[in-house]
Amino acid sequence: MSWRGRGLEPHLPEYFRSRQTPRRTRCSRSLGLEQEENAQKLSLLTLDGKAGDGVARGRAQPVYSNANISRSQYKPGSTGRHLCSTEGTLLDMHSRPVIGVVFGTRPEAIKLAPVIFELRRSANFELLLISTAQHRQMLDQVLDIFGIMPDLDLDLMTRNQTLGGLTCRVLQSMDELLQQRPLDCLIVQGDTTTAFAAAVAAFYRKVPVAHIEAGLRTGDLLNPYPEEANRKLVSALARLHFAPTPLARANLLEAGADAGQIAVTGNTVVDALQVLVERGAADHPLPPGIPNDGRRLVLLTSHRRESWGEDLENICRAVADLVAAFEDIRVVYPVHMNPNVRRTVGALLEDIDRVHLTAPLDYFQFLSLLRRSHLVLTDSGGVQEEAPSFGKPVLVLRKVTERPEAALRGLSVIVGTSRERIVNEASRLLSCEAAFRAMSNAENPYGDGRASARIAESLARWWHGELPLLPPELEFAGTGELEPAMPNAGRAGFSDELERVAA
Repeated sequence: MSWRGRGLEPHLPEYFRSRQTPRRTRCSRSLGLEQEENAQKLSLLTLDGKAGDGVARGRAQPVYSNANISRSQYKPGSTGRHLCSTEGTLLDMHSRPVIGVVFGTRPEAIKLAPVIFELRRSANFELLLISTAQHRQMLDQVLDIFGIMPDLDLDLMTRNQTLGGLTCRVLQSMDELLQQRPLDCLIVQGDTTTAFAAAVAAFYRKVPVAHIEAGLRTGDLLNPYPEEANRKLVSALARLHFAPTPLARANLLEAGADAGQIAVTGNTVVDALQVLVERGAADHPLPPGIPNDGRRLVLLTSHRRESWGEDLENICRAVADLVAAFEDIRVVYPVHMNPNVRRTVGALLEDIDRVHLTAPLDYFQFLSLLRRSHLVLTDSGGVQEEAPSFGKPVLVLRKVTERPEAALRGLSVIVGTSRERIVNEASRLLSCEAAFRAMSNAENPYGDGRASARIAESLARWWHGELPLLPPELEFAGTGELEPAMPNAGRAGFSDELERVAA
C-alpha cells in the first residue's frame, strides 16, 4: 500500500475546537539577550490572553536549598514567607511557588497535560511552561489538541539531530533560561533527552527536580536506548520522585532514594485517557484509505532506536507472514517520521496487500484506532500503558520492558523481535478465542485516573515541608480499585480545563 495521511489535519470533536491559537513565540537558542529583550520574550500570552503563569511577575523568584524543612520552621515576613534550613540559612519563600514544566516530545505532552491542568486548577502554584521542541511536528500536534501554549518555546529541533547535539542544546538553553528565570521546582517527565538534560541544568542551578514517571527500570542500559540511562540519571538528580506503580517505587528504593520523597501516583496517561474517552475523543473513523470491511485490525507501532536495522526488518517480515496466513486481518502501521524507520518499513511493507502504512496520527485518531483494534504489536512504552484501558492484548516488540506490570498480570507478552516468535504468539491470539479473552479482561494496572491530583497534593505538601509526599492511604495501590480519598480530583481538573479550552 502507498503512504497515506501525509499532512493529515486533526479531526477534533466540536467541544475540543478552540479559537485560533496564537502563534507561539520561539526564543533565541542562545537566550543571551539584553534585559529588556529578555523580558519581552518571557512576557508571552496564554490562550485566554493573560500573562503566562510565573512569567513577567515583576519580582525575582527564590531558589531554595536542599535543606530538609518542616512546617514549624516557617516564619512570617513582610515580603513573603521565610523558613530556616537545618543549617540555619534564612530562605525567602513567597506564597505561590513557581513551578517550571518542561517537555519536548509528544508522549511528554500527553502525560503532562492533565498535570498542567490540575496544577492550574489548584491555584497553589505559578506555572512556567517550557517547550524544547525535541520533536517539533508531533509535539505541536498534541499541544494544539489540548490547547496548551508554552510560555517559552526553545525550538531546539534540527534536521538529523544527534543525541549528543540535542543534549548540548537543551542543557545550554535550559541553563541560560534558569539563570534568567529562577524556579522553585522543575518538573520533568519520563526518560527523554529533554528530561535528562533539563534535569542536569536544574541541578547545576540548584533547582529541585520533580520526576514524573520515576522508577521505571529494565536493568539493561542499552534496552531501551538511551532511555534506560536517561531515567536512571534523572533519578540520581531528582528531589521528588513520582512513581507510577508500587514496582517503580521498589526500584527507586533499591537504588537508594529517600522513601519520604517518593509518592506512588499512578500514570498520568490514564488520567488523560479516561477523560478523553468519556468525551468521545476516541470515536473517530478509520484513517483515510483503510476499508471498514469487518476485518480484524492489528495495530503496529515500532520505532525504537535499538530496533533499527535487522530487528525492524524481522518485525516487518513477521507482519507480512501474518497477513498471508490470516485473510481476515488488516495491519495498520502509523510510521514514525524518522528516516531510519521509514526507509526499512517502506522497502518491506509498502506493497503488501492489507498492510496500511500511514503518517503519524494525531492523538485522537490514534486512540480511536487503538480502541477499534483487535490486537496490538508495539515497542512503545506509552502504548503498553494505554492498551489495557481498552482491553487490548499487547505483544511487546522488545527484549525487555520497563513496564512489566501488564505482563505480570497476563495482559501482554514480551515477544522481542524474533520473526518466528512474533508470528507464533500473534497467531495464537488470532486463532484461540480463550487465549484472547484471557489477555483482554482486566483493569489497567498502570493507573486509576487520579495521578495528577496526587502529584499536585504531593507538591503542595513538599512546599509546606510535609513528608512523606503522600500518606500511604492516598497512594495508588496498583490494584485498579478505588481508594477512599480524592475520588474525582484529577479527572475534574482535566475535564474543567478542557471545557475552558473549548469555550
